[in-house]
Amino acid sequence: MNPKRLTYPCQQALYPLASSWFIALLAFTGGSYLLMKYLRFSLIALTVIFSVFFLFVATENNMANEFGSYFQNSVEAPAQLAALPVWEVSKPVSSVFVMNNIPKTSGSLNAANASVPQSYMNDPAIDTLLLIMQRKGIYLNKTAEHATGIVGADNVVIIKANLQWDSQCSTSTDRIKGLINQIVNHLDGFSGEIIVCDNTQDLGSGINERDNNSEDTNQSIIDVVNTFKAKGYPVYLLNWNTMYNDVATEYSQNDMNNGYVYESSTKISYPKFRTTSGKYYVSLRYGIWDNASKTYDKNKLCIVDFPVLKAHSVAGATIAVKNWVGVLTTAHSTERYGGFWPMHNDYFFSSYALIAKVMAVTYPKLCIVDAAWTNTRVGNDLSALSKTNSLLASTDPVAVDWYAAKYILTPVAQSPQTTNPDLEGGTFHNNLKYWSEYLHTTAGFPCTMNANEISVYDRSVLKTVTGVSDISSETGLKLKCYNTSASNLRVEFLIPNNSIIELRIIDILGRSENNVVKESKSAGSYTIDYNTSALKKGFYLVTLSNGSKSITQKIIL
Repeated sequence: MNPKRLTYPCQQALYPLASSWFIALLAFTGGSYLLMKYLRFSLIALTVIFSVFFLFVATENNMANEFGSYFQNSVEAPAQLAALPVWEVSKPVSSVFVMNNIPKTSGSLNAANASVPQSYMNDPAIDTLLLIMQRKGIYLNKTAEHATGIVGADNVVIIKANLQWDSQCSTSTDRIKGLINQIVNHLDGFSGEIIVCDNTQDLGSGINERDNNSEDTNQSIIDVVNTFKAKGYPVYLLNWNTMYNDVATEYSQNDMNNGYVYESSTKISYPKFRTTSGKYYVSLRYGIWDNASKTYDKNKLCIVDFPVLKAHSVAGATIAVKNWVGVLTTAHSTERYGGFWPMHNDYFFSSYALIAKVMAVTYPKLCIVDAAWTNTRVGNDLSALSKTNSLLASTDPVAVDWYAAKYILTPVAQSPQTTNPDLEGGTFHNNLKYWSEYLHTTAGFPCTMNANEISVYDRSVLKTVTGVSDISSETGLKLKCYNTSASNLRVEFLIPNNSIIELRIIDILGRSENNVVKESKSAGSYTIDYNTSALKKGFYLVTLSNGSKSITQKIIL
């Protein structure tokens, strides 16, 4: 255990467990001495009693089931998962989009300044995942053409990451970078704000430079946000720990202070705050507050759930739904819940389903699960990591939890009986069932943990791409790509101003990266024929940058 983080629920859970075993061992040792001295028990008899005693304790308390085998020695986990299964059902309740063998990111933002090349802002893994979703009718950009898209051009976007633990135990900063880049390059031009948030329920550390799960281990979430800010994008960090203890009421009740709203009748809590820029007042429950009209705009708020995949002590697994513990506050647990353990056992991880109740009133529009690394047992234990090299998304937090737990976490978990979502009586099965029943049956969201109601898609849907049309960005950049022969790719582009442009072709599987051109060009239209005979067949991204903005087209070679 990390003594600096004993304020964390996981560590608080493990402390009494460790103490109990230590006390039991002392009691057994002392008792053995008395039995041998006064009752003349033999060493063999004591050995039998010892074995029965510890077998009983392990069985009765089901330690592995409840606490993820925290005290096991580190076990080498498989380095490579089998191919993730995909299937399609008729009239699915939900869809899950999956990738394994994710490509490398395009560059590092650890310099955290405006000189970082624009091409480094992309993340091919996120770009590909969003394209897979797009092929099945789910668009990131909400536009006139795609009115059901996820992010509106004027939205305040909350990216709820998982930043409690360090390094690979936090959400990948490469993936967050890629999502932010997609949003700020909205097809209609982005005029809102993006805020990366978490409440780690720890007043000491919160969000810091150790949140650096990335290919470049020097690239922290702070570096990512600061790079976008340096380039003039409205991107910010907000540590909800700063309002952890603060009790507030809603803006509609004339309370303009930051804090956590608490509803005593349901035990629901959630943050409300003024954004770092001072431009927006956000209620995570009701939306963006207009102080002039005294109204909320729910449609202007977009929440993205972005956890990292890992085992958990009393939840079984931390994925999309469990990540919402970082939305509520665990402060004032004694007066609100009767204590720390009743808060967990009676409200969080029980049929009361408090986490799901909070999620129902602050429902995320998109859930992305970072499974590049999966923590195979509870805690900030880097020795227990497995490189699962995967990425998932869904608009259904329950479905993506079920899939990630079953096909990625459980095959590498050190206590698979706790993480298996289909194991009757298992820890995660029970919790996911409680959460699913509330979100679907009571709150009415399209959620399911039933495989027969879920369709799963991967890169194979991209093979059906038949044509490419013009695309344009808000800066006037235009790009069109198509094959004129088996070995020639024609790239047509327009730049509105004199600028240094960079045209790049990136293999979406991470096999190669090619610079087609990087030079100063005058405003105008251009056509370049690129010989692709040296490239392997597959799916590629063609990216055009002019130093401040970029635009990307997808092509099959």
